[in-house]
Amino acid sequence: MKVSARASVRDALRLRAAAIDLLGGRQPNSTLPLTGRSDRTWDVFLRTERCALALKARIAAAAREVPDQVETAATRELQRILSARGQLLRIGQLAATHGIAAIVLKGGVAALISPAPVDVQDVDVLVRPLQAERLAGLLDEEGFRGTGPAGTAHLAQRISPNAVQIEVHFALNDIELTDGMWNRARPMDGAAGLSRLGALDHLWHLLVHTVVTHPHRRGSLRDVLLAAEAVRDCSPAELREAEHRIAAHPLSQPLDALLAMARAVRDGVSLRDRFRREAAANYVLRGPLGWLGFSRFWTPAFVSALFAQLGGMVERRREWVVAWQRPPFSSPWGFAARLERRSPRIGRWSRTAVKIPRLIVVRMAAWPVALAARLLAS
Repeated sequence: MKVSARASVRDALRLRAAAIDLLGGRQPNSTLPLTGRSDRTWDVFLRTERCALALKARIAAAAREVPDQVETAATRELQRILSARGQLLRIGQLAATHGIAAIVLKGGVAALISPAPVDVQDVDVLVRPLQAERLAGLLDEEGFRGTGPAGTAHLAQRISPNAVQIEVHFALNDIELTDGMWNRARPMDGAAGLSRLGALDHLWHLLVHTVVTHPHRRGSLRDVLLAAEAVRDCSPAELREAEHRIAAHPLSQPLDALLAMARAVRDGVSLRDRFRREAAANYVLRGPLGWLGFSRFWTPAFVSALFAQLGGMVERRREWVVAWQRPPFSSPWGFAARLERRSPRIGRWSRTAVKIPRLIVVRMAAWPVALAARLLAS
């Protein structure tokens, strides 16, 4: 997290409100607070929301001057999008040559085919489980190298100099990957060897990925824009099916809120901010608390606890369930991983014995931050 002690959370929230007005179809005018904010505040806002390209387009369309901070961030986003396009076309060539069915996920779809792509920090490609290692090996032969631990749904990331990272998925987090989803996949125009999920499956994956898998990204304007693109691609019947799935989900409220914001962007109507508290929490983490830095052991647990505090009782209970569950993958810590291999039962007990106290500690630490986010957002 970037140190930005002079950033103003309240000013960042004002920038978010102005951006939401623009995304909802309102024309920029002198009453929109897009000027007079510190560079640090702009940095916190733009790194959280990742919507500089969209903001630039809407401001420029109204023949207004684009703030320098937006211009700079938009250039960075465009560079990453162009890098993602190149990486995906490269993967498509490998997949076509070697007979590998490859589905582009999430922001990679917009990077390839949308007239209004959004920022990407990596590219995600889904292949059949038995072909994941094969595609990763082909990428390694092309000069990529693996870095970091594998996840529950993807192999270790593949990286190359001056390019966005690649994640080869063999599953989807928090969604059961079925044969029906594979059968509904559609070829991508102009990208040989690559497909995309069916319209409803793509929308549902975006909603679940943002709300369930990465709760700290709820309401991020970049993810709202991406969901709006997916909504445009859905038929009325598919949107009704999405609503049915949302109603049956334990986290129906935030899923429904994200879908509502995406629909408003699609329709160009007034957009209500349904995730103002979550935005305030992110601004606090990147602004006043930016000096804390990142700890692989503490930070993910703290962030999860913070957004569970903001989310409600269902999510706080879910945290306890996850803490007690048997881990689906081996520990990323060397000693713990060796212990699990030598004595699986003791290894699992040891991990649980660490996770429970850690959850108690981070919950206590997250409570005042959640309170501050609520107060700032009110």
